[in-house]
Amino acid sequence: MDRIPGKVPRTRKKIPGASISIVSKGETVYSYNWGVTGEDEQQITSQTPFALGSISKSFTGLAIAKLVDEGKLSLEDKVSDLLPYLHLQGKENSITIHHLLTHTSGISSYDGLKVADLGITEQIELYDIVHRLSDITLTHDPGSVHQYSPANYLILGAIIEEITNQRYADYMQQHIFSALGMTNTAADDDAANRTGYRSGYQSWFGYPVKSKVAYDNSGAPYSTIIASAEEMTQFISLLSGRSSEKIDDSILNLYTEKLYERKSEVYYGFGLRHTKLDSGQNIIWHSGSTPDAHAELFYIPEDDWGAIILTNKNHILEETSLPLLKQGIVDIMQDNEPANIPGYFPIFQVILCILVVVLFLWTVYLITKRKKLKRKKRLFIIGTLSLIFGGIVIPSLIYMTQSPWRSISAFAPDIAFLILSLAVLMMSSGIICLLFYFRKSPN
Repeated sequence: MDRIPGKVPRTRKKIPGASISIVSKGETVYSYNWGVTGEDEQQITSQTPFALGSISKSFTGLAIAKLVDEGKLSLEDKVSDLLPYLHLQGKENSITIHHLLTHTSGISSYDGLKVADLGITEQIELYDIVHRLSDITLTHDPGSVHQYSPANYLILGAIIEEITNQRYADYMQQHIFSALGMTNTAADDDAANRTGYRSGYQSWFGYPVKSKVAYDNSGAPYSTIIASAEEMTQFISLLSGRSSEKIDDSILNLYTEKLYERKSEVYYGFGLRHTKLDSGQNIIWHSGSTPDAHAELFYIPEDDWGAIILTNKNHILEETSLPLLKQGIVDIMQDNEPANIPGYFPIFQVILCILVVVLFLWTVYLITKRKKLKRKKRLFIIGTLSLIFGGIVIPSLIYMTQSPWRSISAFAPDIAFLILSLAVLMMSSGIICLLFYFRKSPN
């Protein structure tokens, strides 16, 4: 494990703060922290809380497993029976708890993000945000296709509230976090602030910029639970069967079941992924990201060890570094030579910058040389094409990424800014060209 810090320098170069813990046979055998938080730049320790991103789904899945074990829910219960206010064009009668857990409800990733990420820009209760899902159309029949979508776990969060008559955050605090000894883990803004949580950093051209994205209360079932590396070691111990007398073996056995096979040897369960390493060993894991944090959690049952990696910076194009660091830790723990983690260079953003500069200079040229421009057909063609491309560039990006503009702006703010600039400049230059083409000739 002495080689692990050697894997970190290239990764930590542009990451303001991170915390890593390794658990073997129920004991924390390694801890490594560096950097500072966002906001007031407090020193990172193993007790510093981070946003878990989609690892939050693993906790929601645990809550569902507990309710099923207690007989309060069944995996075959239908959404229509549990949430009568949610209408999905009649298909709610066919969607079960099992479909929601395994992302096979028929709700697309795009539709899920479109509704789920409303909490980034406005504070909204879980009931209200789930109610807005009634406007979407399923893209596949329930049970037929795996489509990873935050909406599934939003609905599960609402079901937890409906069944327990408690707010999601309160139930999780009293029955999940406390049972695991995770007393400083939180699922809402107030509790997060009490634990000392600080927002992280968004990435602009690879460099960290303090995030202004607000904590999303309604996102807790799928993305915004916060916890420290020290407390996440308790969760890893749970996966090993050692963590808590309050989580019965029957709950753990159900919780770690493989519910749906996406493809050969690739499964999804109760908010947990089940795959195999190159060595053939099983690995239980999940990754997570928010606009200003990225995390990796994994546990290898056959060797009885796992790790948590928490960082406070994120960008959609930089998310490959942590999986590579995770693989490096696995390689080191298995006495293999770890591969190098390549550096990140924002080539896509650089290309966009060049295009923005060229279009800006072209627009300035059009304005300054307007009196000398001749009414040629070429001017009309350039103007028309500029208007067309300026109008479709943002919808094209949304279509290609299958992400709403709000999500693109949050997870890739530099790209969103540059694309918006391109669109404005193209449309501006197009309008100028057409105005000059259709202007009246002097008498």
